[in-house]
Amino acid sequence: MLTELEGAILSEIQHRGQKTAFQVRRAFAVSFSLEWKGSAGAVYPAVKRLEQRGLIQASVAQGGRATRNLSLTALGKEELMSWACDPLRASSIGIDPFRLRSGIWTELTSGQRKKVFAKIRKEIEASIPVLEKYVTEIDRIERLRVELGIAVQRARLETLDRWNSEQN
Repeated sequence: MLTELEGAILSEIQHRGQKTAFQVRRAFAVSFSLEWKGSAGAVYPAVKRLEQRGLIQASVAQGGRATRNLSLTALGKEELMSWACDPLRASSIGIDPFRLRSGIWTELTSGQRKKVFAKIRKEIEASIPVLEKYVTEIDRIERLRVELGIAVQRARLETLDRWNSEQN
């Protein structure tokens, strides 16, 4: 069974054309999601594990450098599709920093909560136009992901509004 990181790596290689481990790591590094920054210490060992499990193969790139071009094997494609189409895992609420912190916010005083919510609102509102601009510049795979991110940000704003109105 693939981890979320391994599935994301296979997706980067297969669907987004990231052909080297460096390009895969770079794709995570530029992600808007802080949780998906994908450090070299996580990505490179995962690529090695996927190769050892026979899910990806590497060929030496032309040009004499140590760069290796990655591609999915037939087994890798099968595992990627199994991971992507697993209804239980695909519908999991997963890691959500907003949700993870929300229970702690109930321990704040009303005044503290209003200040925290105002700061969070400001960050969310600032992120939406950036994401909306970015969504016009990217491939269809990443576009779907970013559009979902925009919808999540808008839902978070609605939640903050509801929680603020319940406080009053």
